[in-house]
Amino acid sequence: MLKDTMTNIKKNKDGLTPKQKIFYDIIKDFIKMNKFAPSYEELKQLSGLNSKSVVHAYVHRLIARGWIKKGNGRNRSISIV
Repeated sequence: MLKDTMTNIKKNKDGLTPKQKIFYDIIKDFIKMNKFAPSYEELKQLSGLNSKSVVHAYVHRLIARGWIKKGNGRNRSISIV
């Protein structure tokens, strides 16, 4: 039962935490202004995070929830779904 609930949460676009929503907005605004996706370093600087590993975690949470997608092994391949 809990596993089914967690699967539904991951596939559902609703329910972002406030920090995830801010991070998503940073990505969306960057792409809108620059016409290409930000690098992890740029996301780190724009969001005020201390490490790229935290950026990586946020990116993958947004991917799991269906808000963004990312090309395999490519830099600057984040896109808004």
